This record gives sequence, C-alpha cells and structure tokens, in this order.
Amino acid sequence: MARAPKAVAIIPARMGSTRFPAKALASETGKPMVVHVCEQASNAESVSRVVVATDSQEIIDAVKAHGFEAVMTSTEHTNGSSRLAEAAKVLRLKGMSWIVNVQGDEPEIEPDLIDAAVLAPSLLEELPQSRFVPYGPSAGTVASPIESDEDITNPNVVKVVTGLIESDAGVGNGLYFSRSPIPYVRDPDIKTRLLRHVGIYGYTVAALNRYVEWEPSPLECAESLEQLRWLERGHAIAVAVRPSSHTGIDTPEQYRAFVERHRAANP
Repeated sequence: MARAPKAVAIIPARMGSTRFPAKALASETGKPMVVHVCEQASNAESVSRVVVATDSQEIIDAVKAHGFEAVMTSTEHTNGSSRLAEAAKVLRLKGMSWIVNVQGDEPEIEPDLIDAAVLAPSLLEELPQSRFVPYGPSAGTVASPIESDEDITNPNVVKVVTGLIESDAGVGNGLYFSRSPIPYVRDPDIKTRLLRHVGIYGYTVAALNRYVEWEPSPLECAESLEQLRWLERGHAIAVAVRPSSHTGIDTPEQYRAFVERHRAANP
C-alpha cells in the first residue's frame, strides 16, 4: 500500500467572517481557535510543517506567540485555495512539494483525516478503475458517513458521491459534490451510504497552481463549491471515506459548544 508523502499543512485564516467576526482569535479555551487547528495538524503523521496563511497581523502575532509559523497574504482572495497558492509562493515551495489545506475553523479535526487526504491520490492511482479517469487524481479529500437525517437536507452540509470503493484502502474517485441531497434514493428499500464532505484537501503545489489559473466553472459558481472546478476540467478528486465526528465553527453558538467540549476533556 502507498505511503503518505510528507506535506506542509497550510491553514487559511482571515479576520472577516459574517456570522462570527474574528473567530480565528476566539480564545475562551485559553488559546486562539486557529492555534487549536495548528496543534491538530502538527499531530498528523504526514505533516512536516504547519503554516497559517492570513490577511491579519493580529493572527500572525497570535500564531507565532504559540510557536507556529504564519505568513501574510492578500486580502483579495475569494477562496482558501487561492490564498494557499500565494502562501506556497511566499514559502518558496517547489512544484512537486505536497501541501494539505486544513480549514482554520476546525479546531477538532482528527489528525488521521489529514493523513487520509494526503494519501488518497496515491491510493486511488493503485486501483484498476483509476485508468478511466482522464487526468488522474489531482487532489485528495475526505468524506464521512452521514449520521443525521437533518444533515441530508442541510445545504451547509456538502454531500458527495464516489465511484465504487472496492479496496481495503477505502478510497474512490469523487463523482460529484453538492449542497443538495445526493444521491436521490428513489426506493427506500435500497440501502445506500450517504456521505458528507470533510473540507480538507491534499495536493502538490503544481496541481494547486494549475487550479488557480483556471476560471471559476459553471457548476462551481452554481453550488458555490470550489472543488467542482477540478471535476469540470476532467481531473479526479480522490475521496477517502473515513468516520469523523468533528464539525467546523461557523457561529458563536458552535464555538461555545466547542469550548464546553474542550473544558470537559481538559478539566
């Protein structure tokens, strides 16, 4: 079985947030939320370096105060991928260097999910069906079984369908990502595993640079899902299916729930 390449974890974090301004610096646990993300990323076996990419000197100062790296990037980025591409350039990472995009508002992300995203493209390439993918896997990501009926219809929970997963590696090529419930199960007697997308990506710097040169694609704009740009260009996204219980922090209420969980686990 393939081994995960060593990757630089780059964590995009910005001050602006409509529902939860300055959430990256929320510190009711005793340290900023983005620092929790750094700590989780540093525990992944595939990660050799952790860097925060931000548009705020306050975030840089907070991250460095806790012993992690941070670089300044433009305030004009429209998504995390373009911010990562600038950060990779600032860090002078070479084209075949691996990076993993870890979201800055997921302080409880499991380190093994980070490893899965980095390893997924290599695992997919080993499968016989990968020869049917025009350009091969350009990125790796993770999906997790949906446990809640509410998540199926929640447009903030992104769903994904994959090709057949026939390997012990538990990886398949992503067929489509959507905010709508997919697949539509016409016959309730048919048991189908429904998957939610875990927003983490592993790719080479060269693959990321190619991505940001493309114009936003029609489906990407319609769904507001940047990963669809890969699929519309004929590039595969390798999807590792793994259990996951963590959620991102989008609102003050979700942050307070995280603080309560953290205090219960660290009395």
